[in-house]
Amino acid sequence: MRFARSLNILLVEDDSLTAMAMARMLEMAHCTVTTVTDGEAGLSALAEGSFDALITDLVMPRLGGEAMIRQLRFDWPDLPIVVLSASPPEDGIPGLQDGEGGPLVILRKPVLAGELLTAMEQVFLKT
Repeated sequence: MRFARSLNILLVEDDSLTAMAMARMLEMAHCTVTTVTDGEAGLSALAEGSFDALITDLVMPRLGGEAMIRQLRFDWPDLPIVVLSASPPEDGIPGLQDGEGGPLVILRKPVLAGELLTAMEQVFLKT
């Protein structure tokens, strides 16, 4: 196991194959994973449950990842976040990576298991 304890992860990803692959990677590291398909469902899941971290895509239907993160920072300011994107912004996500709120790491898709788990370790080392 890569983490000191089992983590409860919220995975927000609209591509079902990507979501299944990432969930499997995390489950192999002894994480519990809840998967939803867009930012609105992500905010609802956060309101209903207790999560140690969020992994999210940026581009999704109904509510994208950046808008979801901006909204969730009001109620869960310290939540560690890993952002996955096929085309991440070159300058990061202004206002979300400037030391305000919890740690946020951006990864480029496709993501290998080692990259995802290393990013998860990074956000937990910063908390």
